[in-house]
Amino acid sequence: MELNNLKKAVSDAVTAAEKKAADTANRAKVRFALANLQSDLDEQYEKLGKLYYEAIASGVNNGTKESAVIAKIDSIKTDMEILKSEIGMAPKRGKICAACGKAIPKGAAFCPYCGEEM
Repeated sequence: MELNNLKKAVSDAVTAAEKKAADTANRAKVRFALANLQSDLDEQYEKLGKLYYEAIASGVNNGTKESAVIAKIDSIKTDMEILKSEIGMAPKRGKICAACGKAIPKGAAFCPYCGEEM
């Protein structure tokens, strides 16, 4: 009987170690993806700054180009929030809206961005 208990204990320990290793690998993948998104975000901020500078320096309005970059920035930020929530790095503000992907304040019954019911 003790041998069976020992076998079960060893089996449980191996299963727990495998789960921990898989969780660690998944966290590493998500962190790598976050680093890539941060690089993309920095690039978009730089692009936006350049467009703004050119608009001021030349007096030409780049509104549509700036709007496209801002939309890209918002998209990257949403992707980053989703990834952070997957590994528990997201700020404890509440949930992520399933419809638009934005962070929802704690206790909100509806998404303040798209109106989706929580």
